[in-house]
Amino acid sequence: MTPSGYSSRRCAILFAVCLGACVGEDGIEDLGTISDDKSDTALPKTVTVELEPGETKRFRITTATFVATVVQDADVDAELAVKHYALSYASEVSREPHVTATGDGTVRNWTLTVYNRGIDTLDAQVVIDIPSDRSEIGIVSDIDKTVLPPETAAGLPPPYPGIAALLRTLEGDAAGDVHYVTARDPSGVVEIPDWMAMHDVPAGPIDTGIGTQPWVAQPEKVRDISRIFDTQAQQKFVLFGDTSHRDPEVYKDVRTAYPMQISAIFIHKVNATVAATRVEGMHLINNYAEAAAICFGQDLITEAQARDVMETAQGEGLAITAAEIDALIDAAR
Repeated sequence: MTPSGYSSRRCAILFAVCLGACVGEDGIEDLGTISDDKSDTALPKTVTVELEPGETKRFRITTATFVATVVQDADVDAELAVKHYALSYASEVSREPHVTATGDGTVRNWTLTVYNRGIDTLDAQVVIDIPSDRSEIGIVSDIDKTVLPPETAAGLPPPYPGIAALLRTLEGDAAGDVHYVTARDPSGVVEIPDWMAMHDVPAGPIDTGIGTQPWVAQPEKVRDISRIFDTQAQQKFVLFGDTSHRDPEVYKDVRTAYPMQISAIFIHKVNATVAATRVEGMHLINNYAEAAAICFGQDLITEAQARDVMETAQGEGLAITAAEIDALIDAAR
């Protein structure tokens, strides 16, 4: 059914960094139809709002389900609400409220309302996307040269650009999905939890080793990961490792034993050359912007989430341009 106030006029909408839209007779800006077709380069859709305290702005979105988030540089309280007759959803009041219109799979004309709940002007963007259709993903990751660069004279350096953001994004809102497996012995990981907390790397249990020799570390890591997979037999996992030691060989053994529980394997390239046979069927990546784009391509995260990870990596020192980010996203569609 179509709400009685809905204007049947269609408008041409140009989607770029910001989204222009026509305003109907009911004062609602029509943002048109959105879908999860990866050929739609307009996702995520972004619209700019400028609201004085107490003001609201309404948008119409035609789709079955969507997510919306307020993004701003200031610290003004805002709220999002979505409604279609009896169906309604509301966010928390916060600086970056987030709301998901779940629905029941039926395409509807949703009304999205943005509220300025603060005392200053809300000058922000509303980012609209399609949620990924996926269950909670588990993550298994090595530590050294995968998350943590080599130690320097100054101590433990920050994580590789983008890896912390990517792990947080894959973990989602429910903590507890990240597991670390390392060849370090217990004394070698004493500082790691505090280092992770300092750099917003998701916390998780750390399975340690008894030796770094390949013939010791490889079977030990396989046993540790197998125990995780056996304990969470209904969960799918994304694996992260690097080329410096035996991670590709470990993950190859795990994939052979648990082929249905692995969604993707990412191997961080830290050696100058890597034999193709070592990483066959895995994603050999130079950085975590590349990994984020691939995760989007495999529906593990949304395009908006992938771009956020990539821009975070850029801000953390990765030499990547906006055009290169666009190219990686387009290649992943």
